[in-house]
Amino acid sequence: MEINRSVRLEGKDYIPSETTKDLLVLHHTVGGTALSTINFWKTDPNRIATAYVIERNGEIYEVFDPKYWAFHLGLKGTGGAVDKRSIGIEIASEGGLTQRDGKLYCFGKVSDRTLFTQEYYDHGMPWRGYRFFDAYSDAQISAVIELINQICDQFKIPRHTPANHFGADDSYRQFAGILGHHHLRPDKSDIHPGFAWQGVIEGCSLELI
Repeated sequence: MEINRSVRLEGKDYIPSETTKDLLVLHHTVGGTALSTINFWKTDPNRIATAYVIERNGEIYEVFDPKYWAFHLGLKGTGGAVDKRSIGIEIASEGGLTQRDGKLYCFGKVSDRTLFTQEYYDHGMPWRGYRFFDAYSDAQISAVIELINQICDQFKIPRHTPANHFGADDSYRQFAGILGHHHLRPDKSDIHPGFAWQGVIEGCSLELI
């Protein structure tokens, strides 16, 4: 597996303190490209980032050493406790899409600039405020599988994931294994229901909990 380490965050953009890891959390960016997300993190003083970002073509960027940490969960009242023990993976995606007059738009805005013309996923009903989502590419899913396998081996993270792919519960704050951001926060729609959970479960030999 090739990992691009040519684009790195500075120490001010994350917390260069080594912590024990037992959790991996999947996100999507709600942005354009992986590089646009990384460049935004460089301007954010709040040290919000994930160690990995996966481009639409499957290219994997590592922007800081995953033994360190950054804020990526937004869990109030925890002091970053779950962030410290977790490794985040962002999938480049425009996220939830808004439908208006038979057309789809991204970023919650209806304009010529936000008109969405790429492949989308239709959930058939609203989920976390959206029915339509920017589809994750096959290359991204393949990269996620490879990266999960490497991270679990390197950090001895349990190969567990919730049997409920769509739920959210505060109890997941103590979970050890692989989660989506949406498992931890009911106000989040990443990762969305179009994610190939079954393929990832099989490709990473995950046990449903």
